[in-house]
Amino acid sequence: MIDYTTWPVVGKGMERTCYLNPDDPSRLVKISLAGNTRQTQREIRYFRFLLDRGVPFDHIPKFYGEIHGDGFIGFEQEYVRDFPCQKTGNAPAISLLQYLSSALSQEQIQELQVALDELKAYLLCYNIIPNDLGADNIVVKRMPSGIRLVLIDGFGSTELIPASIFIRFIGNRKIIRKWEKFLRRTRERFPKINIR
Repeated sequence: MIDYTTWPVVGKGMERTCYLNPDDPSRLVKISLAGNTRQTQREIRYFRFLLDRGVPFDHIPKFYGEIHGDGFIGFEQEYVRDFPCQKTGNAPAISLLQYLSSALSQEQIQELQVALDELKAYLLCYNIIPNDLGADNIVVKRMPSGIRLVLIDGFGSTELIPASIFIRFIGNRKIIRKWEKFLRRTRERFPKINIR
């Protein structure tokens, strides 16, 4: 059995630890210890649901499957990186929070607005329900054509009866509410960056 805990840690949250695959730096595993697996189990179910529906994983990390071990459960997914280039190599994508904290030109702010509009349209088009939409759960993937925003954490409905997942009208209303709250918090934190 693979001992994932010997892999480099690339992130740690309240419930999970993320380990980078040393043999394939485009993949990581997210692992929750037994007794604290609610979020992980919800996201595994949700990613399987998205796969069954044929949703393209353009603005969310690709899902490669569930993993189990002695005292833990987790899943393997894409580790979002910038498009390879001479300047940055194949660096990990930075969080939107980090990106907003840097000195952005007017051109970069306009590029960011386009990327935000694309992410919102993607979530609405495929009814992808975020349960924790924040600047720390979104990464900025730099590409030759600009930037792409990727939601990396906080997926699926936390409701007992997740009608928003199955009924697009309800799901889209929930996405819009979450999006407006995300924009409001982001504008409050970064008032000089006028995003809508």
